Amino acid sequence: MKTHELANQLELLAKLLRSMPDTELTEASGEQVQHSLQLFESKTTKPTSRANKPLPKGVEESLSGKSPAEIEKFLSSEDENFSLNNLLEFAERLGISTSKRQSKSAVINLITRHFEAKQMHSIIRNTKPDDT
Repeated sequence: MKTHELANQLELLAKLLRSMPDTELTEASGEQVQHSLQLFESKTTKPTSRANKPLPKGVEESLSGKSPAEIEKFLSSEDENFSLNNLLEFAERLGISTSKRQSKSAVINLITRHFEAKQMHSIIRNTKPDDT
């Protein structure tokens, strides 16, 4: 069980207890609470995690032509709203080693530096030495 799931269940328990009269808990009332919790839990066992929006198609190609500042701005923008999981998946596709402990800005920085290094490599590879 994840911490957020436990927190949600504890919030539901608190709501349930607040809806009951303010009396002493006894074994009988404890059984009533357990029964109510089971009913409440069966109604709320929907998946709590929101589905990640998939990455837009062709995002890799569109980023390869942009400057590092534009890449960082695009990945950080509120319009696109990339989640950390989206960015980790994208970094994995690019072959960048990441950690789930890294912050969103750190992963954006890694992706930006990856494209910057790729552009620099391309520039170096395409320049020809002088024939002097």
